[in-house]
Amino acid sequence: MSFKKMLSLGLAALLTLSCAATAFAVQDANQDPANTEVTDETLVIGLASEPSALWGGGSGKVENEMQIIGNALMDTLVVVDRNTYEVKPNVATAWEWVDGTHCKFTLRDDVKMNDGNMLTADDVVYDVNTWIEYCANSDTGRFLVGAEANDEHTVTIEFTSSAPDNIYLIAWSNFGVFNESGIEAAGGIEAAAKNPIMGSGKYKFKEWVSGQSITIERNDEYWNPDYKGYFKEIKFTFTNDAAARAMAVQSGDAQVAYDMPISMASTYEGNDAVNLIAHTFGQNTRLWYNMGPKAGATADIKVRQAIDKALDFNAIALVGTANMGTEVHGYFPDNSRFYNETFTAEERAVDIEGAKALLAEAGYADGLDLTIVGMQDQNPIFVVMQENLRQVGINLNISILDTASFVGCAAGGDYDLIHVGDLCDARYPAIMTFFFQSNIDTFCIGGPKWTTPEIESAILEFIAEPDEAKAKEELAAIENNFKENMVYSNTYGEMHASLTAKDIKGYTTIERGFLDCTNFYK
Repeated sequence: MSFKKMLSLGLAALLTLSCAATAFAVQDANQDPANTEVTDETLVIGLASEPSALWGGGSGKVENEMQIIGNALMDTLVVVDRNTYEVKPNVATAWEWVDGTHCKFTLRDDVKMNDGNMLTADDVVYDVNTWIEYCANSDTGRFLVGAEANDEHTVTIEFTSSAPDNIYLIAWSNFGVFNESGIEAAGGIEAAAKNPIMGSGKYKFKEWVSGQSITIERNDEYWNPDYKGYFKEIKFTFTNDAAARAMAVQSGDAQVAYDMPISMASTYEGNDAVNLIAHTFGQNTRLWYNMGPKAGATADIKVRQAIDKALDFNAIALVGTANMGTEVHGYFPDNSRFYNETFTAEERAVDIEGAKALLAEAGYADGLDLTIVGMQDQNPIFVVMQENLRQVGINLNISILDTASFVGCAAGGDYDLIHVGDLCDARYPAIMTFFFQSNIDTFCIGGPKWTTPEIESAILEFIAEPDEAKAKEELAAIENNFKENMVYSNTYGEMHASLTAKDIKGYTTIERGFLDCTNFYK
């Protein structure tokens, strides 16, 4: 048996993960047919934390729990089919690009807002202006220039840059539409953040018991007659203890435990009381090498290449995805329209002797000390890397940080290696953000050596290219540049895992793999 296989099996056993991908039943998201019934039942969903607000349009906040609950309360202009990544109509029935930065939307004429008024183009203009004013520093506002009502049900939105996939961006739940009269009825922008009655979503806000729960109720006047909300009410509870969330589902106190650590998946092997849901969400993780002003040995490309040769990417993916995912070979996920196989499986194979030779050429034949930084959930993966690198004479010191310290460390360049992913399921203007000149002094993983104006220009051209086939070729050139200079090593596609009661169906997702709570049924 090869060393690579032995290491994979040994580490899997160490972390109590099964070595057979089919050992336990795992359901994917977005697979069940649509619900057709309604009841008076209440669904209880356990979330990891309580949001600070339910709507971030007046503050620029974007929190996971806020996105999940807000998505139920507010409609977006368009939605994205998470199986096909096709953009579909929602409160906008049609759209067309006037030019690279202007998109004209035709609105439905039967969308009733929660305050009783009908949605108009003027409401969308008000929304865009609000996002720009209050969310200028977040993805909600920083890519918008303005909007103009062409008539009562047609509106043109202007974006800051030419990017065909801005249509995917506008489908995110933070772009839920609202109306000014609804804001006024809630008591103004600040009050509306915690009492969002200005939407037109599938559910309406009902109650917030601070520190305990948030309850929403089915919108029985929802504009789309084809939609059926099985549960009359959805109640969200909060605990950061994943085991406690899981126990609530097992005991019947809740029906959904959202976003369980993927490493807990094997705990539920053969458990007849719950369904295990696991899925990717368009974010690939990468091992980044410090090449900035504070870089040490990783400034040498031979050291970076040696590390890449020494790592067992199969074992890293095994641990990082609880044996449910695989190593990735391109910058974009392999189900993306823009996926390129930048690295072959053969190139991903472990090469101990090749790594040692490169380290010797770099002057480290007698060994090398490096530090990798990350957060708590990364520790098992780092143990794999530590063992891999020990085989070639590299002593990897693991530094586990809290979120604030991790962000500060990444921004300051105080690391040798750092393991973090970025979302790239479409060509949003925010993708590949670590390479942008404007982020050099804030959050520029990889170091300014590899964030040149030429690289930023190439990325912007890729984002703006209207021909998808040509865009894919442009991305391939960018990726090959990164590969040639060993800017990072791709590891695996990140995954979400949740538990549901055995009789619950309809697990669906929105952007970033967030839970769509509106489609559950029995």
